[in-house]
Amino acid sequence: MSDTDKKQTPVVKQTVIKETAQKPEIVVYIGPDIPGAKQYTTFNNGLPEELKKKISEQPFFRSFVVPVAGLARANVELAREGSALNVLFCRASENNT
Repeated sequence: MSDTDKKQTPVVKQTVIKETAQKPEIVVYIGPDIPGAKQYTTFNNGLPEELKKKISEQPFFRSFVVPVAGLARANVELAREGSALNVLFCRASENNT
């Protein structure tokens, strides 16, 4: 190894992590009607403030926000008596009346 090889320090490349602008996911609210969100309302630019507030007050409401791609599966679970989503829906409906 020559003196010049010893003196050279390896160049560390710094990787700049770019924030990629992710396209907002299209979601559907499948819970009971509440102010600001009716059942089967589609949102493609984030959730409305009323729904965000409801989710912060009662976190299980987040279960009612599903991606469009999962809507069919969520509807099956929602209709199946005794399923987790069905039980949450019944609980939410009772609290909203």
